Amino acid sequence: MKNTFQYRLTKSEKTDIAKNLIEILQKDAEIKQQTSTFISNWILTTSDEKRKAFLDVWEIVLKNYSPTERPILFRSCQRVPQKNKIASFTGRLECAKRFSGGKGTLIICDTNETMRFEEFSKTNTYTKSFYPLFRVLIRAKLWRFWIF
Repeated sequence: MKNTFQYRLTKSEKTDIAKNLIEILQKDAEIKQQTSTFISNWILTTSDEKRKAFLDVWEIVLKNYSPTERPILFRSCQRVPQKNKIASFTGRLECAKRFSGGKGTLIICDTNETMRFEEFSKTNTYTKSFYPLFRVLIRAKLWRFWIF
């Protein structure tokens, strides 16, 4: 049996964490312990250890969070997925280059342009959404709530 990190959450825990992640940025809410554990585990796990529990939380967040800032984001990948749904962008070009190892395709998403056209579509139908996790870390540091 493989010795990999198994992160499990109940449906209500997923909802609570997602709600807290949204409220942190929208209402300047306090970072709950369960949310800080989720963030720490997300940051520390490798891509092959990211299981359904993680992705379920981010799916709830991205369906219900409309970003207020719209930077240019980067992603490196071997190919564009068939459904054109791209996730896991980074705001740093050098990170995308490092992840690719000099191979594959570099995708650049100007979220300002993308969101401008998608703002008029139904809620919860964004195909390229993001959550500025770094803002949560900055807030935690400013609040002297550095638990990460």
